[in-house]
Amino acid sequence: MCMTKKELESKVQEFRSLKAMKEELENELKAVEHSIIEYMTENELDTEITDTAKITYKPQSRTTLDKEKLTEILGDDLKPFEKTTSYNVLRVK
Repeated sequence: MCMTKKELESKVQEFRSLKAMKEELENELKAVEHSIIEYMTENELDTEITDTAKITYKPQSRTTLDKEKLTEILGDDLKPFEKTTSYNVLRVK
């Protein structure tokens, strides 16, 4: 697809407009999510079932490795334990 600079500028403006809409929607989503969490905590519920949804609000945990402590134990060569993922990133300012 070959695009002129004018068409590119139009796409950039569309991109910015959609990004602004996305931010507005994310803020609205956060507000609705907060209302649901408030309902669950006020009623001391961890599960609620409605006509169209099953809602859960429960503690969750995640375990990670402390890289500094691993370095103390294994030394500076942690390369065999590292995993690198590469991907492209589009940035428009």
